[in-house]
Amino acid sequence: MKRYILAVLVSVFFLTSLQAQQIASYSQYMHDHYLINPAAAGATDFMPITLAYKKVWTGLQGSPEFYSLSGNTKINDNMGVGAKVFNYKSGFENKFGIDLSYAYSIKIGESNRLAFGLSASLYQFSLDKSQITLEDPNDNTVMYATDKLIVPDANFGTYFNGKNYYVGISIAQLFGRKVNMMNTDYLEQRQVRHYYLHGGYKFEIGEDYSIEPSLLMKFVEAGEFQAELNVKATFKKIAWAGVSYRLNDAVIPMFGIEMDKFIFGYAYDITLSEMKNYSQGSHELMFIYKLGSIKSAASL
Repeated sequence: MKRYILAVLVSVFFLTSLQAQQIASYSQYMHDHYLINPAAAGATDFMPITLAYKKVWTGLQGSPEFYSLSGNTKINDNMGVGAKVFNYKSGFENKFGIDLSYAYSIKIGESNRLAFGLSASLYQFSLDKSQITLEDPNDNTVMYATDKLIVPDANFGTYFNGKNYYVGISIAQLFGRKVNMMNTDYLEQRQVRHYYLHGGYKFEIGEDYSIEPSLLMKFVEAGEFQAELNVKATFKKIAWAGVSYRLNDAVIPMFGIEMDKFIFGYAYDITLSEMKNYSQGSHELMFIYKLGSIKSAASL
């Protein structure tokens, strides 16, 4: 029994590493690039306030879920700032964090912008011991593990965008610090760096329709590569629908409403990996409210 509980603890703690989920993967990231790139802070003439929630692998007890609240805005023609609060829970482990970002941009031509961004992060990892029942109450797995641990980190990115296109590169978890909950024998995890390359182009079809293909590639230093191809169509500037294919992982239909001041979206990850034998896919909700001017909404 003791070994079984230990295996569950270790597998849950390392679940984020093995499934490239140390950092939340948003299926609808194309609606707000700041979610994956700090250099996108201030890229528009309005302030997007983004609320997102995702439940991963529904039907599997203790499966990951996360939510975030973020906002970013320009403070002058060359500088932007942003902030994000998020919470990630997986089994007995919880990760709460705050990001503060700064971006500096250079105007190139009439409508192009090249930006460099840096964000400082502070995470609090916590272990909910109340949910753990051991055959031996003095088991070192839990007895010598701390309840909470605070970890600093940083992210960096570059972002180039114009009226209908964008491309960006970002690096998350620059410090690569170890998180061990004060128990190096069992509960040790390294926050490995994540590298992102993303880009897309919006094709305008008359005044009422548009099609936007985009690509996201992610490389994790632990040795995992992931690519995601997306296509999104907007109808009469009111409704939108799209589909994504995440390499060897999921097919993701999504749809929602997109108007001048807000975007609402729902995405359902249909699992293609071996996890399909244990779960019923993943659900994601996203709501974005646009404060201020909306004249550059097309370049979000």
